[in-house]
Amino acid sequence: MRNELQDVIREFTRNIINPYDVAELLHQLTMQAMSVVDADGAGIMLEDEHGQLRFAAASEERIVRAEEHQERIESGACHEAYSTNEVVVVDDLAETDRWPEYRDRVVGLGLEAVLGVPMIAFGRTVGVINIYRSSPTSWTEEDIEAARIIVTMAAGYIVNANQLRASQDVSDQLRLALESRDLIGQAKGILMARENIDADGAFDLLRKKSQETNRKLRDIAQLAVERYGSD
Repeated sequence: MRNELQDVIREFTRNIINPYDVAELLHQLTMQAMSVVDADGAGIMLEDEHGQLRFAAASEERIVRAEEHQERIESGACHEAYSTNEVVVVDDLAETDRWPEYRDRVVGLGLEAVLGVPMIAFGRTVGVINIYRSSPTSWTEEDIEAARIIVTMAAGYIVNANQLRASQDVSDQLRLALESRDLIGQAKGILMARENIDADGAFDLLRKKSQETNRKLRDIAQLAVERYGSD
């Protein structure tokens, strides 16, 4: 885990001086969180301009479903971490009495353990990351500390990178991240109909194209919408 964490820190250090894109940062954060704590999925929810949590990014399609459900019912690990500003640790979701509607949906998706980490920077909570494992687990103090480190770095990057002032500029960046989520969803729908595949397959196509071309996931989604949206 130490090597993975060092790699993530180096990546943030390289990017901090460059123009950044919050939507791309969030996508990268889900992947980095999975790597650092050896998890099977991760999703991020952000605070919108009304102080409500909105699903913003996910590592894969089943996490999209979990976080969209959590957004709809306004209950779950993300919401508790957000309201308490404390890390939420659940080793076995099937055995917990907390958030029954969220719990049942997540377990039904094959996710058995969750770590909810608030994204706090300069005293402001801008969102929460949920990190999932597919089987009951024992989240260690090392897991929790590593997750805290990368999430704190990401939150600070969102609020302060490129000399952005933590006010309307940040709100605009978060709004753009949420718009990117909607664009990716639109592209998935188009690919599902065009290729006769399910949502998982559509998400995988977008992600694979992003990796092959070294382009942002949002840009790949935009190309798909522009190319096939009028068919």
